[in-house]
Amino acid sequence: MKSLSMGFCAIPLLALLLSCSDDSTAIASPVGTALSSSSENSSQTENESAVSYEYAAASGTISKMNVVIRDFQPNHSDFENFSEEAVEHLDDIYNYVTRTGTAMNAFGFGTDWYAAAAYHYTCGNAQTIESGFGVAIGVDGLPMQANTSLPSYLQQTSAGPVLEYGECAERVYSGSHQRLLRGYMNVSESLNHRHTCKMNVWSNPVIATTGMVSSFLKFTQKGTDGQIDMLEGVTISKMSERCDNANFDQWFTDVPSVNKRVNAVLELVKDSVSGDYVFDRGYNNGGFFPLDSIDPVTSQWVMNKPCDPSIQVNGSCEQYEPQSLSIFCPPYNYMYASSQVDEFGQKTSDLCTEWLNQGGPRAVNSNGSGHSAAVKAVETFGSKTSYLGLQHLRNFHFTMMAYTPFIYETAKQVPTPQVFEFASSGDMWVFVDGVLVADMGGDHMLVPASFQLKTLAENNHGCHAGEPLALEDNCKGASDSLGWADGSVHHLHIFYTNRQTNGSEIYFSIFPADRLPK
Repeated sequence: MKSLSMGFCAIPLLALLLSCSDDSTAIASPVGTALSSSSENSSQTENESAVSYEYAAASGTISKMNVVIRDFQPNHSDFENFSEEAVEHLDDIYNYVTRTGTAMNAFGFGTDWYAAAAYHYTCGNAQTIESGFGVAIGVDGLPMQANTSLPSYLQQTSAGPVLEYGECAERVYSGSHQRLLRGYMNVSESLNHRHTCKMNVWSNPVIATTGMVSSFLKFTQKGTDGQIDMLEGVTISKMSERCDNANFDQWFTDVPSVNKRVNAVLELVKDSVSGDYVFDRGYNNGGFFPLDSIDPVTSQWVMNKPCDPSIQVNGSCEQYEPQSLSIFCPPYNYMYASSQVDEFGQKTSDLCTEWLNQGGPRAVNSNGSGHSAAVKAVETFGSKTSYLGLQHLRNFHFTMMAYTPFIYETAKQVPTPQVFEFASSGDMWVFVDGVLVADMGGDHMLVPASFQLKTLAENNHGCHAGEPLALEDNCKGASDSLGWADGSVHHLHIFYTNRQTNGSEIYFSIFPADRLPK
């Protein structure tokens, strides 16, 4: 077994994973903590774990946002289905056998996956939109048809053309390394998004799968103070059967045999110009992998991210090992397989081949090893190049619910109203006071969404009879004629999933509360 040097020690990768595990699938925190302690002189890893789990207000240049992450295996029925490829290559995937004799239908792409073709075909993408699945996003960031899942005052549409996203022609350099970038090709001035290209090498249409979830959240728990608990007992419900959501009820719920829960805190950085707080993790800065510690210099996976046991529901930290590689590696005879490169311009075809030989993207117990095919591929591939495998080893499959309160202040809506902005490559749904305000379902190119607080306030959003929090404090002093009361506190929930290894991108720009009224 080859030893993989990680900057502070040399240790066989599988030995590291085994030593971190209570069983063959879970990695607990004590070894991760020990490794962290032994690397005091090494580069600080990205996204260090949170130290507290309580309401954390915006203060100075940092705002902390509470999140609940649930870790899944890639062979879950709703994850890693290669839905877009399945439209034209369902049989190719099901019947694919690698040159070493590994059959994909023995490692997650078998009869159950094949029988779920109807679910795969209902994901909105360039292959299915002509069949009526999916909604194209226009260059101004608005959907090109009205979304009736949203309140009427948020059903604006775009006249087009369709927004496109892909690889930028421009490059950036980090030391001696060139880095590829991705962004929008043809945004309008009204969208004015950070993720833009001057020119694109390639681009694909931006298409979302709307209508997957119900318009209202359910709140079922209260704290000792009698107030509704905004983190526990918050339920997002499925509205329609589409885009591989057969077991949607498991995505944001603790299911011991299916997922592992980690409580954490995201840090948002204040924009010095606009004053809003931004969280931005995407293709151009390493992606969003909240369960991994990644060396920011080499981009190599170091270990499962340590977490604080004191803020966990059961007092311990548990998650699965990294199960995937951050490369495009479809499980069939893909015509462009030999020319695939990563964000650093490195060829990934050999790494993809080894991954498929070990069982492929849905293999969680490769050949009875107790480890994912991705881990086995990295271990086998490690001696062939300078740790290309570790640069792409990631925990891709998770969901996240994020929450923060915010204060509506009339004076801050002039001369320019405050705007909340979002973008995601995976499913994302945003709710304010329990009512849907952004519907970005499906696995897709980076989908943008935004809304003005003034629009919500003037339309008394969330305070109409029958809406989830209409009888709570957020609606005190509100009315249909006057809208939200000045100084009222409101509730923002973000639901995000990462179900496919073609990218992990999330962006939001918001105005969390810097203080709460007594």
